[in-house]
Amino acid sequence: MDQGRRPAPRAARGARRLTVAAALLTFLFSSLVAGVPQAAHAAAPVAQVVDMFGRIINDYGVKLVDWQGYLANPYVELTVKPPPEVRYPVTVDLKAEGTSRLMMDLPSQLTATGATKTLTFATAAEQKLFRLAIHSKRGPGEDESYTLRLSIRDAGGTTYQQSLPIKVQQDEKTALQPSLPVAFDYRFDTITGYFSAPAFRTAAEEAVKDWFRFFDMPAFDSVAAGAETNHLPGNDWQNTITVTNNAAYTGMYVFFRGIQTPYSTGYPAANGRYSTRNGQQLAGPLHRSTAMIFEYDEAGKQLFTSLADEDWYKTEIAGSVLDVHGLVMHEYGHAVAFHSDWAGMRSYVSGGGNDPDVTAYQGYAVPLDSSYHIPGEQRYWDRISGQSGGWTHLFPTRRWMLTKLALLVAENAGWKLNRNLTPFLPPSIVTTSLPAATPGTAYQQTLAAKGGVPFYDWQVTGGSLPAGLSLDRFTGAITGTPATAGTSSFTVQLRDYDRLSTPVTRTFQLTVGTGGGTSVNVAGSATPSASYTSAWESVAAINDGIDPPSSNDTVNRRWGTWPNTGAQWAELTWPSAQTLKAADVYFFDDNGGVRLPSSWKLQYWTGSAYADLPGTYPTAANAYNKVTFNPVSTTRLRVQLQSGAGSVGLLEVKAYT
Repeated sequence: MDQGRRPAPRAARGARRLTVAAALLTFLFSSLVAGVPQAAHAAAPVAQVVDMFGRIINDYGVKLVDWQGYLANPYVELTVKPPPEVRYPVTVDLKAEGTSRLMMDLPSQLTATGATKTLTFATAAEQKLFRLAIHSKRGPGEDESYTLRLSIRDAGGTTYQQSLPIKVQQDEKTALQPSLPVAFDYRFDTITGYFSAPAFRTAAEEAVKDWFRFFDMPAFDSVAAGAETNHLPGNDWQNTITVTNNAAYTGMYVFFRGIQTPYSTGYPAANGRYSTRNGQQLAGPLHRSTAMIFEYDEAGKQLFTSLADEDWYKTEIAGSVLDVHGLVMHEYGHAVAFHSDWAGMRSYVSGGGNDPDVTAYQGYAVPLDSSYHIPGEQRYWDRISGQSGGWTHLFPTRRWMLTKLALLVAENAGWKLNRNLTPFLPPSIVTTSLPAATPGTAYQQTLAAKGGVPFYDWQVTGGSLPAGLSLDRFTGAITGTPATAGTSSFTVQLRDYDRLSTPVTRTFQLTVGTGGGTSVNVAGSATPSASYTSAWESVAAINDGIDPPSSNDTVNRRWGTWPNTGAQWAELTWPSAQTLKAADVYFFDDNGGVRLPSSWKLQYWTGSAYADLPGTYPTAANAYNKVTFNPVSTTRLRVQLQSGAGSVGLLEVKAYT
């Protein structure tokens, strides 16, 4: 018998049949799933993060604002919708990371690198809210970028990661100084000597100055040395002594004293002078001197004096650490306003806190309790920041902060608030007109706004944009490529991130084509540069498209050359030649180190040198200064300035074709 034809053993024949069957199954399975993505390549489950306007912010991220740097900032409220395709229950761990100043509403934790919070979902139909804010950064600074991370953990223990950006707008571009000079007197800190420590003294002084940064009050008549009388308590509030100022002053005079018991507080001079200017007593009336008494339990608490932005989270609520800045800020509030010695505050209390500005902001009247505090229950926490200036807050803030609500109440004592500062600006659309578009050419213009809580929502609510263009709800950018010539009229609505704000609208006309020779501002497409720029200013201000409210614009970016004087310049450079025929120039003048120029002129680049543009050159403040000239083709337009009483600066330059 042929050995090659011998039947295989039974086990071998079974294995061969299994091999064939497996191959057949593999072939059939491959045929069935051909063209279908494999599970390993499927997109990971994603939670949606939605804002109060219903926008999904996963791609854009969230925008926070740091209001002026010295008071509690607004929070944004967000909703998490968990992914439906995972196994429930689901846990979402949130981490706002990048700085210790980030915080989320309670229950949450603060860490050196950010805030953490956990949300749990029983089913895919559940949605959970959380609130995100950032603690103030003292002093001027640039915009910041951080990260919000979501870690999604399903019932089987599988974890999915996602993240989105956190953008922080810094509204203080230049240092905000107290509007009045403040003199401090430590001669009577003889019981405990708290204020002899330099860090303690600095923290206390900054807390007092924070109140006066928001007032708009020029200096008063001078009070001679020894002419202002106040009183200070001894230890346990015994043996009160009468004190007077040891130096003349034109603003406010503050006595500091440390005692050991029973409590810290502040008060105005009950028997002192009232403020006058040019010999006339001011309304209020405004007391001229105040006192702040500091007390703490040495055995139970450790003093915390750091003013470093990244250290604030280390203080504790009712814990073992007492924050000097926070306590002085709170207690000095009684000295500067929240006290029955202020006639205006007595009227506020007798009226039940029914002040028009307070009720417009908070949504209802805010009374004071018998000790002249804003009540501590949540209804009376500052509506936009969730903070109260006391122990309890919506957030684990640790540090007591000045709030917009507290300032609005304090105004009743007779202080005038600086309404040009960002916390007091209502939302508004700054852009007034749009340059023409060209058929078949990409177009991009960004609408500018200011005021309110600037996680803005932009929408077209009337008319329509030219075909081919669209408006970005997050950025206000109008982009696209229009195809057909013509003029479109449309109304844009702006909403800020404050539920009580009234939406604002503006109607625009946008021409596609020549539009009958209408002048077009092309400054926005140029790159700005300058001879010199102060470290805290920005040459990008000169063509950012924002119309200034005044020459002393404290809200928007400015270009300035302080301390440099003499001949200075700022210019616009285009990637291709522009035919220019006019320009508008808005000067920066802060009534201090930066003033109007003594003279100025426009120059254009000929290709080898700069040439003067003949024309009339006005130097008006608080207005655009227009210059017209015969059309020139150039890639650069320079504003040449000669300083006069100080350094020079610009807020905006417009160049017209």
